Amino acid sequence: MSDHPTILFYEPNDFRFYGAAQVLLWLMQHMQAVRPVFVAPGDGVLTQRVRAAGIETIVVPLPAVWRRMDKVRGTTGRVGRALLSPVAASHSLDLARLMRRTGAQGIYANSTRAALYAGPAARAAGIPMWWALRRERPPGAGERLAYAFSDRVLCDAEAVRRRLGSPEKAITVLVGVPADRLDPTASKTVLRRTLGWPGDALVVGNVASLAPRKRHDVFIAMAERLVPQFPQARFLIRGDRAEGVPPSFETQLRSQAQPLMEAGRLAILGWVESLSEVYAAMDVFCFPSDNEGFGLVAVEAMFMGLPVVRTDIAGGEDMIVEGENGFLVPAGDLDALTERVARLLSDPALAAHMGAAGQRIAHERFTAGRMAAETETLMLARVAHFTRRA
Repeated sequence: MSDHPTILFYEPNDFRFYGAAQVLLWLMQHMQAVRPVFVAPGDGVLTQRVRAAGIETIVVPLPAVWRRMDKVRGTTGRVGRALLSPVAASHSLDLARLMRRTGAQGIYANSTRAALYAGPAARAAGIPMWWALRRERPPGAGERLAYAFSDRVLCDAEAVRRRLGSPEKAITVLVGVPADRLDPTASKTVLRRTLGWPGDALVVGNVASLAPRKRHDVFIAMAERLVPQFPQARFLIRGDRAEGVPPSFETQLRSQAQPLMEAGRLAILGWVESLSEVYAAMDVFCFPSDNEGFGLVAVEAMFMGLPVVRTDIAGGEDMIVEGENGFLVPAGDLDALTERVARLLSDPALAAHMGAAGQRIAHERFTAGRMAAETETLMLARVAHFTRRA
């Protein structure tokens, strides 16, 4: 039995594997000073991936009716969950019993919904709760309640902490990527050859799920403006349609891109086996999203040595040193986005310099090991505080 303190890591959305779930898995995999135990209400894709990674998992079931409602978005989902609130209260009691049975010394809530379930349980068990907050938006009723239950709020970007009001117990812990996630030596030409693009093409790329907030429409509009100026320019989007996004959205997006696709100037790819080869095919990474918790793909691009042009929403100021490793532009500003990308296409030496700087910054600030170490330091301090208080 490990003498490290047992910390529960709770995520109710076990039926989805998205960016925040991926980061949670990386965080648990890189823990050295605490014993992570993953807790979820079901045996969904996230639970299966965590178990496959060798991390202990415990399922604390929720009734099927709640599981179904938990997947419903918008007003219908919120109203349905409100009507079923006694079920949530029962689940919190089950979590409190689990905390006592396992001797857990703290719980990490991976989302606002997780905090609303786990917060009352942590209070009942007399242990701290760390709430991971990943969205830059004014706090609503749910966020305010989650904050009240939290011992510490771990924000993944400085803008997220500011939007919360920068209270003392809110701390920024930047997202980190595992050292073996990407291969910076991946071939630059493999994907280009597959697409029939010349070796001397100037490729501007984006990696993001096909969803309205990712603003692929702005990316395509930018490409339309740049094609006449740069005969060698090619544009690449890698992304599958996001869960909950109607097929009509992807149809509309492809319709907008059709002229450039028929001209061989733009490609939209779904699943690709080697993500490293996707990034390696690019010369510039462009991320026009207007609503993010952080923008992990921009950090991945930095690890691959690419200059980054991205919107100045959450995460932007943490990863981009303006003019050193990339550029920040206002969300929705097509003119600014186009001008910054054009500047990099016009000056390969500047692009190479920024790419090298970004790679250095990524290794200094955005590793999974650093993310886990910072989180563990915060956890151990609060565990010691609660132990003394007890």
